[in-house]
Amino acid sequence: MPVNYFQLHQNLEAYSQKTSMKAAELNTLEEALKKAFGEAALDTGATRARVERAERELPTLYCAKPTAEPMLTIRDAPPKPERYTLAAADGSQIAPNRHRPVQFCVINVGLIKAHHGSGLEPTTDIQSELMDQERLFTVEGGLIGEDTVGLQRDLAERRALLRFVENETGPVVTLTDGPLDVYQGTLAAAERQAPQAEVYEVYQKMAEMGVINAGYIDKPGSEMLTRMLALTQLPEGDLAGYDQLKRSMAGISDARLLKHLFTRTGQRSAIFEAITKTEANRGPSVQAHFFYLNVEQGEPYLARVEFPGWVSERPELVDLLHAVVYAESQVLETHPYPYLLHRAHELAVITFEERVYVEDMLLRQFDQDGLGLGRISNKEVTKEIAGGRL
Repeated sequence: MPVNYFQLHQNLEAYSQKTSMKAAELNTLEEALKKAFGEAALDTGATRARVERAERELPTLYCAKPTAEPMLTIRDAPPKPERYTLAAADGSQIAPNRHRPVQFCVINVGLIKAHHGSGLEPTTDIQSELMDQERLFTVEGGLIGEDTVGLQRDLAERRALLRFVENETGPVVTLTDGPLDVYQGTLAAAERQAPQAEVYEVYQKMAEMGVINAGYIDKPGSEMLTRMLALTQLPEGDLAGYDQLKRSMAGISDARLLKHLFTRTGQRSAIFEAITKTEANRGPSVQAHFFYLNVEQGEPYLARVEFPGWVSERPELVDLLHAVVYAESQVLETHPYPYLLHRAHELAVITFEERVYVEDMLLRQFDQDGLGLGRISNKEVTKEIAGGRL
């Protein structure tokens, strides 16, 4: 028995009671934030000006900023165009592991592209990269970790999508899973800067091609609107207490705050700009904007859709993106989620058996080239025996 269920059972009642108390606190906070949001929406321009001042004065500001649309905007899904191209990419990876006999890293990207209205079958591709030996180690000489590999995976997805759609014409939309900004984790600024800059270059090329690149976030937990509202609660011109107020208002996601505004599936919220500080110069045309999209019948279930600033400036392109993403999310009726993103994930995922096979390929090549073979650690052997893999 891997878990002592008896010990856990002894804590269930107390855990449930504390959860109930926390839920009551959050319900009270939610009502206060709804009121604050309504008050801030009375003057969208003033709220935007407050955020813009904070942008200039707070070096690490992370929050939402209103655009020209009224903050209480709710829009029904427009009809999708008769013909358009939708492409999606998702990635997975094998991170280097010092306990294995050979250290290596594989980044796998699954790609799928559908020409809607053409009658053609979707096109798929899988791109697998064995990371160069010199990229496996940090400047201190240790193996790179999951955060670095995740950053490189996100970059590989964007590069692959750009190549995948570069010869397409007509309306083209691309989807990746998660925010437009690449994964950062706990990486130092110096390590993030170059990959981030390259991603923004990819986005700029997509903009020049007229390709609408979007990120889809399922069950979003971000509190960008709450952070924005914290700014509106401060005395005019006084940002000294922002961090403390932001923490006291924490716990209500944007999706929870906005959910009551939605009455029908397919509706979207107002567009907001995501204010995030990065080390790379992305420029306003690829600055991330977003709206929330209700993808379920009955009780609203909100996803966040991110897209670059140049799209936000063209209402007809926002309508196109809105219609395409909503239609794609409805293919999987029982659990709405963009179908092509789901398929891209299926293409990209690396199984345990595949990891072992890649490792065996490398070991055979090393043996053929007369290289000394490493060995698996004793710790890893005992874990694999316990897991029934040896």
